Amino acid sequence: MMTQRVDDEHDHRLAAGKLPSALLGRLIENYRTAPDPSVIVPPGIGRDAAAIGFDDGVLVVKSDPITFATAIAARYLVAVNANDVACLGATPRWLTVVGLFPEGRTTETEVEGTFADLRDVCAEYGISLIGGHTEITPAVNHPVLIGTLLAETTRARLLEPGGAREGDEILLTKSVGLEGTALLAAEKRDELLPVLGEQRLREARKLLYRPGISVVADASAALAGEGVHALHDPTEGGVATGVWELAETSGHGAEIEMEALPILPETRSICDHFGIDPLGLLSSGALLIAVAPNTTQTVLARLRNARVVASKIGRVTGKGEPCVLMQPAGGRVPLARFVSDEVTRVL
Repeated sequence: MMTQRVDDEHDHRLAAGKLPSALLGRLIENYRTAPDPSVIVPPGIGRDAAAIGFDDGVLVVKSDPITFATAIAARYLVAVNANDVACLGATPRWLTVVGLFPEGRTTETEVEGTFADLRDVCAEYGISLIGGHTEITPAVNHPVLIGTLLAETTRARLLEPGGAREGDEILLTKSVGLEGTALLAAEKRDELLPVLGEQRLREARKLLYRPGISVVADASAALAGEGVHALHDPTEGGVATGVWELAETSGHGAEIEMEALPILPETRSICDHFGIDPLGLLSSGALLIAVAPNTTQTVLARLRNARVVASKIGRVTGKGEPCVLMQPAGGRVPLARFVSDEVTRVL
């Protein structure tokens, strides 16, 4: 029989976005199922996928939805799920999808278009679309796709979360707020046209495709040799929240150099216009990498050879330390953590 927990202390409405970290951590700890020795990577803060061991092989499992209205939901769905399994050193192989479509507004053509998009994007990644569920329902007011991706790796290649070590240097591929920049450029085109101009606005929208929101190639290049201790792809809540998650999973803190952060001019212009912080902006397509300091240049070279742009942005600090942002003049301020992505303040 299902019971409902009632606690006045926690009985308040939650904001849109991820669950607050403290709440999610409490729920995971309080409602764990019995331990299973085959589960190598169980649920936890900053653990974006699970890993199950079978002899020498490992099955990595990830579920993620696309809940915002977008014409390229299929591309988002495959990318965000593939990114998380790639961060564990796994190759994406099989995908199931639940598609929920609004009652009274969905045509056969729209549903067929989603199926076609999923097939095409899966083909790009070498993923087999193996099943799922499709439903017309009054519970949603725009299409919602929920994916579960299965990936494979070996025990030797598996990169478990929480491996960052004190003294590791932190690299970031591509740039801050990549996904959010493209999304706002598309959704707020008319408002941003006088700010950016037609050419820059068009280039900002194309960021979803070039360099794109996938980090599968980034992770593969980083893991092609020694030196990498942890990978994490910052998504909702941006690079700042991603740094917190990377650090906290290993019980450490971090120092991030403000001047070292790669931020595109288009991202700065859009954030300045809307009064939002680029460090809290959707950042799928970027990858955080914690590397042993004596291998930093080697890892950067591997990324360059794979045509992946990367920057050194900071370092991992001691156990239990906070995450801080190092100012150009030498000051230190707490690194912000975003419960709701900055995009939600605009859309």
